[in-house]
Amino acid sequence: MEKINRKELYNLSNQFIELFITDIFSKNQVNLKEAKERMTDEQREKLKQTVENLKEEVEGFLDASGKKTVNEEEQETKEKMESSRPLREKFINKKETKKKENEDKE
Repeated sequence: MEKINRKELYNLSNQFIELFITDIFSKNQVNLKEAKERMTDEQREKLKQTVENLKEEVEGFLDASGKKTVNEEEQETKEKMESSRPLREKFINKKETKKKENEDKE
């Protein structure tokens, strides 16, 4: 499932970049064919490096969001377990926690 999300994010980021570039060209009335012809090899290389850097950032974002999702799932599981305990236990634990906090303050 993570691979599917990763592919979707890559496609989305590529579409966003294409849309952004097309918008800039149209605002500045640039002919795409002429621009490609005038582009130097150095400019093409820089553009390729920029695209690669963007891909790496997207991958890093995916990895970070995947880890965050795992942590969120653990938190939800913990909350579900907490909610399944009897009310009396919760009250006692809350009372003990407040007592400890008051002792720490003194």
